[in-house]
Amino acid sequence: MSTTPLQQSVLLALTTEWQTPEQIVGQLPKDSGNLSDVNQSLKHLLREGLVQATPVVFGLYRLTALGATIKATELRENT
Repeated sequence: MSTTPLQQSVLLALTTEWQTPEQIVGQLPKDSGNLSDVNQSLKHLLREGLVQATPVVFGLYRLTALGATIKATELRENT
């Protein structure tokens, strides 16, 4: 799987709790990107199976089990 630095940042900002793209943007460094960039990253991560969108409320995202595993691996490698 190939991800951009912004996609990696979005992945690391996500949790297993439902979040809006605005909440995710708020967790990223100021120069990381805007809401549109985060939405594009979320779409890519959805296609990769790392993120899931709630079917009940539009615009809520969280990590899948695979996404949480990859996030944990990234965090271990960066420490």
